[in-house]
Amino acid sequence: MTTHLTSPPLVPQTLSDTVRAAVTVAHEASVLVMEIFPAPIASKEVQFKGPADLVTRADREAEALIVRRLRQAFPDHALVGEEGTGRVAPAPAADDASRPRWLIDPVDGTTNFAHGVPWFAVSLGLAVGGQVHAGVVAIPPLGEFFVAERGRGAFLLMADRPPVRLAVSAIAVLADALVATGLPGEPGRDQVIGAIPAVMRRTQEVRIMGAAAIHLAYVAAGRLDAFWEPGLHPWDVAAGVLLVEEAGGRVTDLQGRGLRDLGGDVLASNGRVHDALLAVLGSRRRGWSAPARSCAV
Repeated sequence: MTTHLTSPPLVPQTLSDTVRAAVTVAHEASVLVMEIFPAPIASKEVQFKGPADLVTRADREAEALIVRRLRQAFPDHALVGEEGTGRVAPAPAADDASRPRWLIDPVDGTTNFAHGVPWFAVSLGLAVGGQVHAGVVAIPPLGEFFVAERGRGAFLLMADRPPVRLAVSAIAVLADALVATGLPGEPGRDQVIGAIPAVMRRTQEVRIMGAAAIHLAYVAAGRLDAFWEPGLHPWDVAAGVLLVEEAGGRVTDLQGRGLRDLGGDVLASNGRVHDALLAVLGSRRRGWSAPARSCAV
């Protein structure tokens, strides 16, 4: 286990007790995941939910832990988790639309985790009335906790350092931008792959690192200038979208429209290169969108 996880990071006093609780839960889940991470792949109990969609015992155990802790802290809140906790989320009834819902991804980047690649995250987002109000993206191997609360900013927290307020990059020319993407399952995968060369020719470089939550957190931190991926789940993006917005960035679908629901096709950027990247992607867009994976929150 990384020494960065010996204790939870300090949360700025300007953030709420809800965020403080979410950071504590994300820290506990991070510790659990890192205890399993060094094990051989056989003992990680890897199973396939789809041709390129893995689940391990770390996903299941971390989600169970997160669910227990959140139910203890917030008994009136709904829970939607990738590995089965309320996974099929019906649209809330009219009298339930304002009920808070936690969107949980216990291990975002499971393929990396299963193969021993230290690039994965624990992601928790709290949505109320279809809008995300709080989010945490923890990167266990690095001991980094990216935290945001609507109207109160976004921060990088580490146990051994003071909080750092996040701000998107100042890159204004697409040719200077470091951009990331992700590959959806079929159908739609080949079309996204086909768009990558066009983006590579017009940017500094394209990265595919296999964890949407981290990509979004890195846009918020100014480490990436933009990220796009179609067909994302709500738990993939809930916390990350808020991080980008609170850090001064822009998030839309792949046609430049505001996200109608969490998930689906997502483009996040520093705002300055957004329209230029939309134009490049638009020239490749026909027929490439992955199946929508949004849900009412």
